[in-house]
Amino acid sequence: MNFHMSVSVPHGVSNKAFRSSFTGIYDIAMNINAQVFKGFMAGIQFRTNDWKTADNKIPGINTHAKAHNGGLRISYEFVRSEQSTAFVGITAERSMIKYSGLSINSGTDLMLLKDKDFYNSVVLDAGMFFYTEGNFAIGFNLATVFTNYNFDPYALYLNQHHAYIASDLNGTWTHFNLGFNLVYSFLNKIGKT
Repeated sequence: MNFHMSVSVPHGVSNKAFRSSFTGIYDIAMNINAQVFKGFMAGIQFRTNDWKTADNKIPGINTHAKAHNGGLRISYEFVRSEQSTAFVGITAERSMIKYSGLSINSGTDLMLLKDKDFYNSVVLDAGMFFYTEGNFAIGFNLATVFTNYNFDPYALYLNQHHAYIASDLNGTWTHFNLGFNLVYSFLNKIGKT
């Protein structure tokens, strides 16, 4: 049984409207896993991330997009040596994104405002960690997050500050994360799963 925490910087990959509006600040994932049989782990995961409208994307506004995700995870750990383990995993999540700090021109009819949305996501991740002391390890990870979320800047009135064309709305939101992880193994000694 182990606990993984990864801290990474998310980078938008698809849905041009989202990519041209927001910059990733952080993505933090925490999961607890139990060994099902040799190398195979199953567990639960909570993940949160924050995105911001940077001045190089939409100057003068301070809108944040915060996503919260929870789901079930399956992974496989490859013991490389007594001190190192590599892993691959897949997580199915239910997700919610909430926007704050919206800048909407006065006199705007807010009937179409939609500052919260729910969607599903699948996370594919891989990485490696190295035991440093006892059952504690540090390492690196990368992940790709696929969602069925169709970002609509018009529902947030971002079009009042930035021009979008119809093709910018194509595709669902996908992002790539690169960062580091911390691992603590509750039951096992170094390099053993």
